[in-house]
Amino acid sequence: MVRVERMVLTPFMQLGQSFFLLALMGTCWVFALFLFRKNRVGIIGFNILDCFLFLIIVWTIINAFFLQETASQSYRLFDLIGLVMFYLAVRIFFKKENHFLLLVLLIIGAMIQLVYGQLQLYGVYPSLHSGFPLTGSFFNPGPYSGYLAAVFPAALGIYLFVEKLLLLDEYKQLQSILKYFALATCGGILLVLPAAQSRAAWLAVLISAVFLLYHRYHWGNYLMGFIDRPVKKYIVAFLLAIVLIGLLGSMYLLKKDSADGRVLIWKASWEMIKENPWAGLGFDRFKAGYMEAQAAYFQANPKDPSIYLADDVVYTFNEGLQLLAEQGIIGLLLVFLLILFLFRIGKGKPCASLRISQAGIISIMVFGMFSYPSHILPIKLSAVFYFAIAAGESDLIYTRRIKRPNPLIAWGLSLFLLSLTAFAGVKLKGLYQASKDWKEALRLYNGGTNGTVIEKYQNAYPYFDKEGDFLTNYGKALSVQGGHKEAVITLERAKYYAGNTIIQRTLGDSYRALGLYKEAEEAYKLAVDMLPDRFYARYLLAKLYDETGEDDKLIPIARYLVEKEPKVPSNAVSEIKMEMEKVLEDKQNRTFNIY
Repeated sequence: MVRVERMVLTPFMQLGQSFFLLALMGTCWVFALFLFRKNRVGIIGFNILDCFLFLIIVWTIINAFFLQETASQSYRLFDLIGLVMFYLAVRIFFKKENHFLLLVLLIIGAMIQLVYGQLQLYGVYPSLHSGFPLTGSFFNPGPYSGYLAAVFPAALGIYLFVEKLLLLDEYKQLQSILKYFALATCGGILLVLPAAQSRAAWLAVLISAVFLLYHRYHWGNYLMGFIDRPVKKYIVAFLLAIVLIGLLGSMYLLKKDSADGRVLIWKASWEMIKENPWAGLGFDRFKAGYMEAQAAYFQANPKDPSIYLADDVVYTFNEGLQLLAEQGIIGLLLVFLLILFLFRIGKGKPCASLRISQAGIISIMVFGMFSYPSHILPIKLSAVFYFAIAAGESDLIYTRRIKRPNPLIAWGLSLFLLSLTAFAGVKLKGLYQASKDWKEALRLYNGGTNGTVIEKYQNAYPYFDKEGDFLTNYGKALSVQGGHKEAVITLERAKYYAGNTIIQRTLGDSYRALGLYKEAEEAYKLAVDMLPDRFYARYLLAKLYDETGEDDKLIPIARYLVEKEPKVPSNAVSEIKMEMEKVLEDKQNRTFNIY
């Protein structure tokens, strides 16, 4: 049985967004340079939030490029560069009085996505995922729901606090317009989320809404006045516990397999974290180490009841665990301190935009407990908006007035930065062309056209030689076309940046074609251990043993494949079963003839 696996196009949606952000930020900073040259005096300053964000970025870079053996260079690295530029731009060019504009921009973006989603539901625009009718401009409903949940606090906050955000009397009419626009956005989000079926997004919306309503109507005073006796406190605590347990229980039962699958990932991730507790694996390298950790977990727990839920995993579905896995205890501590100081800003002082930004971060954190917002650029941009607003409301711990330099220095600095921007633009253009070559190679591969696939991959290789998904795709194409030596080199390199059963199965195929049967056996076995409930890797291992004449190893696997009931029946599984039945029959007949 020959099986050619299709490769997915998801990375290009994320790469395209990353390139757009980098190009936009580069252009903005060139304009900002010329604006600075015309101003005689400027003021720069920073506060405690800026300091902790700076420390987090510095730790991420040092950990990735100096403390780890290798550094990943995926779209998340491009995102990080663009987001730092974006945060600096917002902090410098948007003062306190302009924070309201940032919140309005957020809800405009949400309304655009809501309209896009409704048009998908009515069949006007196609969904971007064949399995779901509603994705917005995202690759599946999960990130779409997460983005709407991230922006929901901005919409609800404007509705609740618009009078405090726009104080002047001449803005009364604008206040009414924005208030109803924000209310419409809230209603649209609440109507769309059930169709997206994201429990994490619903929980994020609920908790962030409670936070905003608490600060708008000061429930704390009423609540403390009501529970003035110990008995009342116990009753209220008991009722809240019942409601919380009921809510979480119903969310669990709504998609039980999905929840159990996440728990499995968390258990296997914890085993990986214990091996690198202080510094972790490095930026964006969870996917490089997780699948081997999952294989080790199943070897130690072969009877785990959730084994049938295992899959190739690239997300932790819990941002705290992912942060701990990639940045270690040091990175987690820095982020914890950042969040701690975020909620200490303006303590005891009412500030509408600050409360909205805090609610936005709460929403993203709650969603991140069960999903992967750090991989979704629009959600990360929303977080940057919220942090920049909060930092703008915080007291500065350092300020400095800067004067415009003399014309010669100003022109020299301008030319240097313009040259740097032009160089970055050329590199970005090369990256963009390389991503197009990668996308075209995937399209040709999936379409069964092999003519120029390798050429396209070779063109893109210098730009993506540290990108795990690219190296996996390239190695698979080399193996399928018979370039087994090159495939082995490429796939062994891919293991430093990604881990999945495709890499291991393809390595097994190429080692087997080269006559390196021991190496092929090791690769196939690791693929089996990664996903013990799947058929294909065991089938390949059985074929290897059949080829090498190791009947004592072949027969138990063949019997297992024949007797096992698949989780999802398919033609491929039926073919595997039929072939293994024939193998067993041939072995039995051969033994009978000997006697």
